[in-house]
Amino acid sequence: MNTPIEISSLTEYINQIDEITHPEKSYLYRGQEDETWRVTSSAYRRLVSSSEDLGREVDLQPYSLRYLYQIYLLEIIDEIKLRYPSTYRDLSPLECMAHLQHNRVATGLIDFTFSPLVALWFACADENINGKVIVLENDSEKIAEITTVEQLQQGLDIFFSADEGNWYLWSPTLDNQIVDTQRLIMQQSVFLFGLPEIDTEMITQEIIIRSSDKVNIKTGLEKMGISERTLFSDLLGFFERNSVTQPYNLPVDALGS
Repeated sequence: MNTPIEISSLTEYINQIDEITHPEKSYLYRGQEDETWRVTSSAYRRLVSSSEDLGREVDLQPYSLRYLYQIYLLEIIDEIKLRYPSTYRDLSPLECMAHLQHNRVATGLIDFTFSPLVALWFACADENINGKVIVLENDSEKIAEITTVEQLQQGLDIFFSADEGNWYLWSPTLDNQIVDTQRLIMQQSVFLFGLPEIDTEMITQEIIIRSSDKVNIKTGLEKMGISERTLFSDLLGFFERNSVTQPYNLPVDALGS
């Protein structure tokens, strides 16, 4: 990984993306609102948090961690298939996991996007802290892409092997009666999975966004059609945008003098 780059504007960010990427290569992007966060799956974070609650540390030896990780993922998929067979019966384990991820369950899938602008929006989410965008080269020698139905139907013990550390890439195209794909399409989403955490050696570049610049950058992104309304335009997004914790833009004339 190269030394992190700091940007202060949307124009500067676009220029940096142009410099660090090659037109004949494919790249993956992930925006994180806190620059100190590592790139891990939510399942891994749940396991670590649970161990801390017990006053213990997760064994970070690679084999032990991958074994615990695999057990957890197999258990949640087995349970959801057992409890809700009418919804999950015909889905592969990986499709089940995508549905759970969509509904905020801690899974082994790590969200990335093919769009650097979408990643930048997510990096600007919390305006009180520095954020960052992680850029990965989509190298077929390091990341195996799921491209056939036969691959998709494989068990989680293959994708999340306790013995082998492999990375996989999958762009889900699920039946929209099961998963609303509108959000996935708008965000150009893709899942990276296989190991609990992305090693720094895989990262092509990190781009830091200062907290003081986030408001202006998000304003610029909105002008380009990248906003909460467009990125979360599905039904779940509507629910989230209109919850009691979200502000409402009152019309000026309704506020009185």
